[in-house]
Amino acid sequence: MEMKLLYKQSATLVVLVLFTFFTSQAYSAGDYVLEAKFAEELPKAEKGDTKSQYAVAEMYEKGKGVVASEKEAFKWYVKAASKGDKKATYKVGLFYYSGIAVSKDYRKARDWFTKSANKKYARAEYFLGEIYENGHGVSQNNNTALKWYKRALAGGYNTAEDGIRRIGEATKSAPRKKRPKTTKSKASLKTIDTVLKGGWKKRKRPVEYLPSSVNTCNHTSNNMECESKLLKRNIGMADISYTTKAIVFGFKSDGKFKVSYRNNVKTIKITDEEFAESGGTVPVKLGWQDAEHKLTCKVEDSKTITCTKNKTRNFKLTR
Repeated sequence: MEMKLLYKQSATLVVLVLFTFFTSQAYSAGDYVLEAKFAEELPKAEKGDTKSQYAVAEMYEKGKGVVASEKEAFKWYVKAASKGDKKATYKVGLFYYSGIAVSKDYRKARDWFTKSANKKYARAEYFLGEIYENGHGVSQNNNTALKWYKRALAGGYNTAEDGIRRIGEATKSAPRKKRPKTTKSKASLKTIDTVLKGGWKKRKRPVEYLPSSVNTCNHTSNNMECESKLLKRNIGMADISYTTKAIVFGFKSDGKFKVSYRNNVKTIKITDEEFAESGGTVPVKLGWQDAEHKLTCKVEDSKTITCTKNKTRNFKLTR
């Protein structure tokens, strides 16, 4: 009886030893494959291969084949994003959005998500929807959120259905606002006429958002639309060419009015060699910029207008 018991115990021990050995060998083999993969991708990434840069970033993020490091992952995602990889661009935005490896920054997250979304990456489109739905670093806007959610859903990201549903419920429960009636007094017409005289300058340079030598403005009803010629500017590391489109509205009898304008970048030419070699990202993109500049202005006299930009900076325009 004792011999049978001893035999059973010995057999069980052998099975456990063999199981442990083969299991550890399988895990070791798996680790070896991943480590070999990382060793293969890293040199190519260091030479600037975009796909390898993304692969290295993902392996650092998930700890596959290398010790996990969110900071290293972020560094390599940025490198791949600077080459135009839409997935890497989305990942950089996600790191800023979630505060992974960097300080949480919704504005930077929005900028990176927008770059990726402009290449029709559905996940980036979804997170832009979240940003605008919740007002993270931007003015809360359900219409804009809905637009991005619909694009994400069309791109196959089904989670966007939840966002569309939330916007629909919020729209149903929101009270409707009555539009105030607008009337034009003789005094407000005087304000419009003064602005329309044109020739407005800031520090002796023509402004691109009010009637001046560099743009054309059309007056319709109580509003004015202005579009500039092709303009050029140096932004430190690059020369850019752009046009500006502005809407001038809200003319009051006391001389006050408002301006909203955006820039449309046509060309970007990097002029700083060190910046180009560093792989940095120019703080503007081709096409319409996301930033919408807002001015609150007042006609002081026939030759002077004072303005406040984005509620923070005051300046004077003359003609």
